[in-house]
Amino acid sequence: MALIPPRPAPVPTSGPVYWLRRNLFSGPFNTVLTLVTGAVVAWALYNLATFVFVDASWEQVWRNMKLFGVYRYPTQYLWRPLLVAGVMLGLMGAMSGVAGRRSIIGSAFFALQGFVALVSVVAVLFWPSVRFLWPMALAIGFAGYLVGLRWPRVVRHLPWAWTVWLVGGAVLLLGVDSGGPFGRVPIRDWGGFLLTLILFTGIVPSFPIGVALALGRQSKLPAIKYFCIGFIEVVRGAPLIMWLFIASLLLPLILDVDANSLPAIMRAYVAITLFSAAYMAENVRGGLQAVPRGQSEAARALGLSAWQTTYLIVLPQALRAVIPAIVGQAIGLFKDTSLVFIVGLVDFFKVADIVSVQPESLLVTGGVKLEVFLFIAAIYFFFAYRMSIASRQLERRLGVGER
Repeated sequence: MALIPPRPAPVPTSGPVYWLRRNLFSGPFNTVLTLVTGAVVAWALYNLATFVFVDASWEQVWRNMKLFGVYRYPTQYLWRPLLVAGVMLGLMGAMSGVAGRRSIIGSAFFALQGFVALVSVVAVLFWPSVRFLWPMALAIGFAGYLVGLRWPRVVRHLPWAWTVWLVGGAVLLLGVDSGGPFGRVPIRDWGGFLLTLILFTGIVPSFPIGVALALGRQSKLPAIKYFCIGFIEVVRGAPLIMWLFIASLLLPLILDVDANSLPAIMRAYVAITLFSAAYMAENVRGGLQAVPRGQSEAARALGLSAWQTTYLIVLPQALRAVIPAIVGQAIGLFKDTSLVFIVGLVDFFKVADIVSVQPESLLVTGGVKLEVFLFIAAIYFFFAYRMSIASRQLERRLGVGER
């Protein structure tokens, strides 16, 4: 009786070797392409690392960190913006303690805490003016996380806490009197990354305005419909730079006030908010069109009113479908805030340009432009990439792209 010959071992369908063979070395052409691309990337990374760690002169970057952070905000008041940042981290930590480390807010919190921890180490070593302030912000963040772990019911009061933080933070940054620890700081002295973050918050009011414009564009009332269409098309038909100039020059005329009575930051904030709202409206309109008509018809058949149908049935599905577009717009707006230097505001990008032409910078052979702009590119990338990660986490949680 003949024995059955042994069968060959099954080919593995998982693991790093299988992934490499399937994706990078699946054939002669892909193998050559992988090797050539790998050599080019390795050469580029080697040269970049050599410049960053050997050839670059980072002294001007470290010397001007206050300019990068808050521009001309007085040194004796630096505890105020860092206290505001620390309380924000504390509130995020409380939410993370309740939601868990793997949640969207949890991963964002620990990423920001890692960033603040790195800055705290550098501050302790090199920045005497904020040597204890950055560790203070780090400690407040972890304290908030422990509070969320210990008392989960605190999450019920967090909306009120965020409201108090928003109003109190604005008052604290601005100041309330002419002297003492709460002395007033003119808004014209705000700048750097602080100004970039303030302008970026324009995405928050632009969201409800954009949703209202998208719904108004689908209205059956001609006055509402054509007003929304006109606003969206006019705003989207011109670049953000033009609207920044218009806000700087035309807004005081519309409000019939002296141009000096309206801070330049406020005018730029209005322009950025309305510009973002117009694009947000088109993103939301695309989501509304993606919702099958049968959804609203079924809701009306069940007795829901038009507002209930929109609020409970149509709008949630529409927003779920356009999460990538909304987050992409937020990332774009975060980077587009650098355009405000055109109207005289000194944001994070403009500070880099100022630092690169300082007399001390010009004494360095070859200048420090590359070092300065590599630094701000790394900061922009960190925050933009974190928003991208949060978007992917939200998409997986809501099942975007799945049936």
